[in-house]
Amino acid sequence: MLAYRRSPRVVARLNQVRLSSSKNQDPKLSGQGSYGSMSEIDPVLLDKLFKKNKPQRSVLPTQGSFLLRQRMANIQQEDKFQVLDESLLKLQETPINFNYYLRNLKDLKNANQLPYKFGANQQVSTDSGVNDMLRKIVWEFDAPIRYAFGYGSKVFDQGATKGSNSQVDMIFAVSYPDHWHSLNISQNPDHYSSVRHLGSSVVSQIGELGAGVYFNPFVKLNFKRSQMDPNFELKYGVTSMKSLVSDLMNWDTMYLSGRLHKPVAVVRNAPKISLLNQYNLTNAIKLALLLVNKSDISEYELYHQIAELSYLGDPRLKVKGEDIHKVDKIVDNQFDQFRRMYLPLLKNYFPKSVQQVTLEDNAEHRFKINLDGQTTAEFIADLPDSFRRRLLLKFGNKYESSLSDDLFAKRILMPGKPLGDLSPAKSSSELSFMDLQNMSETAKLTEIPVEDWNYLPNAFKVQQSPFIREIAKDELLVGALKDTVKETVSRPALVQSLKGALTAGVFRSWKYALEKRNKFNKSINNES
Repeated sequence: MLAYRRSPRVVARLNQVRLSSSKNQDPKLSGQGSYGSMSEIDPVLLDKLFKKNKPQRSVLPTQGSFLLRQRMANIQQEDKFQVLDESLLKLQETPINFNYYLRNLKDLKNANQLPYKFGANQQVSTDSGVNDMLRKIVWEFDAPIRYAFGYGSKVFDQGATKGSNSQVDMIFAVSYPDHWHSLNISQNPDHYSSVRHLGSSVVSQIGELGAGVYFNPFVKLNFKRSQMDPNFELKYGVTSMKSLVSDLMNWDTMYLSGRLHKPVAVVRNAPKISLLNQYNLTNAIKLALLLVNKSDISEYELYHQIAELSYLGDPRLKVKGEDIHKVDKIVDNQFDQFRRMYLPLLKNYFPKSVQQVTLEDNAEHRFKINLDGQTTAEFIADLPDSFRRRLLLKFGNKYESSLSDDLFAKRILMPGKPLGDLSPAKSSSELSFMDLQNMSETAKLTEIPVEDWNYLPNAFKVQQSPFIREIAKDELLVGALKDTVKETVSRPALVQSLKGALTAGVFRSWKYALEKRNKFNKSINNES
């Protein structure tokens, strides 16, 4: 197991630079609320970093191949992309206020607008051979891929389920799926079933169904740029950047976001996805803590709960189409990767609500969990939008009186419905993020632009929402959370499974179903 130690000198230097650039530091501005760290990166410094490193259009060439333009876009000009201050190098483990970036998401264009080495915890694949193989796979596709990762038993060990005959699983996120499939069908028609004859537009529309991923399984990739095993088989899913961004932000389906809750090997990154996945991982911790609902838990127990989220409503488990011990095997065999992903987040984003009670070099840690009513309410108020709406709907009738005067909760439940007389002092475009945080100290909710309510400090959200405070105290909360996860996961996962027969073709679909059934049978036999 890895031990995460910092020398006293490093700790001292980190503490010196945190928040040192702000002369008007107010602890109430922390976007993480009562459960968050008091040593967030100062929003003033964050704003300088973000705006200083916004790319200028003149840097990007308008002509040439996609690969040339992509390489040019990544060039870091010394005079323009320089780190603002040497202290930023020491802030790589310091938590950020996600609301700042979510509010400015459309302007996030490159990694230089994020803190130094932001998202390093997401890079958990240390097998250079596997990483090299995945990169070679991506290089074989001439159609442009914005974000790519590998997963599954061929990439990470899953114990007895790992086998030489299994496929390599990958997800590709692309800007324009219709255009991408058009290019790929032209270059690799044998990857597709007969659906390809209907055209790339139909392929793209089918891909949008369910969780928004179009899979091509059992692909015999004809490597032109490198040497690979002739028996190599690939299953790759194609999704849009728009779908991936939305699922990471909102948990629309928890299909892609749930996959990213578990270790993956990222081989082509994008700053926007790196940011949103960090947001996704911190929300997975919040939901897992609410579901476990204990004052003392083990590290394994926490990771198991996180890994289980995207399987809670998976129809494959109901029809005996998946290994019943899959979650156990994932966590057992990938414990080190889970630790690299989540332990830095637990320490830096949850120092008040999650306290490690074991020594750093322990093989497995234990945590004391402090979830009082305020922290529970803040967790609920801060959950991703679509998931939060589904959860709140379950309590609408029970706490109707609290909801009647709760504008914040009404906005969540009925986002398109007018809320009555609102009198914002300024429009959203006229307010900086710091203005917004300062307004939460003195202004009423009705004086703040509605589109900015989600970006207010969590403590302020809870203060304004008696409905959420009631839910936080409800003894049926854990059951409601589980039901919400199942509702979120089940339908998209079912549609994905059903459309597999169409996208893969009859033979490939039968072969895939047979493989899954064999894994289920093996898991049953191993149990007996």
